[in-house]
Amino acid sequence: KGILLAFQDESWPGLNPVLRSRWMRKREQTHVRTPGKNRRINVFITLLWPSRCLRYNIYRRRRVIEFKRHLQRLIGYVKRKNYRRLILITDNAKAHQCAEARRYIEENSAILKVFYLPSYSPQLNEVEGRINRRIKHEVCANHQHKTLEELAKATRACLGTYNKRHKLTDAT
Repeated sequence: KGILLAFQDESWPGLNPVLRSRWMRKREQTHVRTPGKNRRINVFITLLWPSRCLRYNIYRRRRVIEFKRHLQRLIGYVKRKNYRRLILITDNAKAHQCAEARRYIEENSAILKVFYLPSYSPQLNEVEGRINRRIKHEVCANHQHKTLEELAKATRACLGTYNKRHKLTDAT
């Protein structure tokens, strides 16, 4: 008791829409405009298990600085909810593996334990299958967002509906 398990991954929704098949009336075709240069946002997503609630942060870039900020917020959440320890399962992205990230994880080893998934194994990460797929479908597929702020708002709305659907209490 007092241990929280979490899966962490990132998603990169962009301004250029992902074109997917969709239903259209006969002799009609939907036009999906693209802005040309694909600017993106980065969403650090952590799925808490077994409650399936999300903790996420949206940034403009994906670097170790943003990863550390996300971890700081997760540690703050763990402390507020009176958990003793957070076990975080994540992939092998450069931001997770660099010396600065490892140093930060080591400094917080009393509360944070990180396990890295094997390379090229997205099927083992719950965020990849449950959340990233939903973001790509609901936010990116056949949608046009004019600004990064609009894209971030749509991403927040998508993740917010996920949290509302899985409104379960934490095991504290």
